[in-house]
Amino acid sequence: MTAAAGLALTRASAAADAIVVCHAPSARVLCDDGELRLGLRLKPGARLASEGAFRRRLGLEAAPAPGGPYSEDQMIRHAGLSRAQLGALALFDVVAPVDGRYAYADLVAARAVGQLLSSGARLQRIVAAALELERRGERLSSVRLAEAPWGAVLQVVEGALADMDGQLLLPLEGSDLDADGAFALAEAAEREGDLASARRWYELAVRLDPTDPILPFNLGNVLDELGLAREAEFAYRRAIARATDMADAWFNLGVLQEKTGREAEALGSYERAFAIDPTYADALHNAALLHMRSGRFTAAAGLLEQIGAASPADATEIRRLAHLCRVAATNDGRPG
Repeated sequence: MTAAAGLALTRASAAADAIVVCHAPSARVLCDDGELRLGLRLKPGARLASEGAFRRRLGLEAAPAPGGPYSEDQMIRHAGLSRAQLGALALFDVVAPVDGRYAYADLVAARAVGQLLSSGARLQRIVAAALELERRGERLSSVRLAEAPWGAVLQVVEGALADMDGQLLLPLEGSDLDADGAFALAEAAEREGDLASARRWYELAVRLDPTDPILPFNLGNVLDELGLAREAEFAYRRAIARATDMADAWFNLGVLQEKTGREAEALGSYERAFAIDPTYADALHNAALLHMRSGRFTAAAGLLEQIGAASPADATEIRRLAHLCRVAATNDGRPG
């Protein structure tokens, strides 16, 4: 059939005139920006073709309908996609342009992809979900998809998540994970610097285990790195609610409060931290600095001396600073 269609098949090669992009390897080769990792450099003039286009060339599928009313530029503008992302959707037959023109169904599908991407979903998973729909005789233009808390892209049926065959899921069904599994994935994502994914995995772990204080504590750290101070504070308070003696959570809460200008609240949080752990040098140090900033040098000196007793390695410098505070206190707040 390929010979009758005027085609010659070969293995993937940089010398090929055309490469057919099959549906199956989308997760391995498709990047979120729409670029493909093919593992070879195409020769000048070589082109990529979708599996659907290839099947139509072989006569295995009906010829496409005439091109629709939308140009590539209009699709990009209305769907919020880059040119590369729109091209990737065409290569995996999520949209089906004819002579550079797109139908209304293509626009609806492309806009759905754009919305999913803006919510943090991965392009690979969106394409995989669209292809699964196609195998079931449906298109992305007629089905609503959403990202689940564990990262999967699923169908929405009557406001609830469902498999691609329409089978409704229980609220946390489908992840095949317990809290430990989600925690491990969150830590791995955090190590790799993928804070958005780490946040999603920690949030799932927090839902799966309502008692472990480490889960919301780590979530708070990630949210803080993402610049989401209010959400991070809520996560630290959730950790404290689960374990009131968690000194690290009190300390991190204090740091957040200090960064947002709430020094009195921060001092209270630092005091809770070193009340739980009298050797908590960072909490003692930060509280001492807050006292110094407000001219409470006697209180600052007492905390600094407490650090010196707990941290012999820093004892000399801490004693020097404590001495300066004592002098300032006797000089009515002046350093000397």
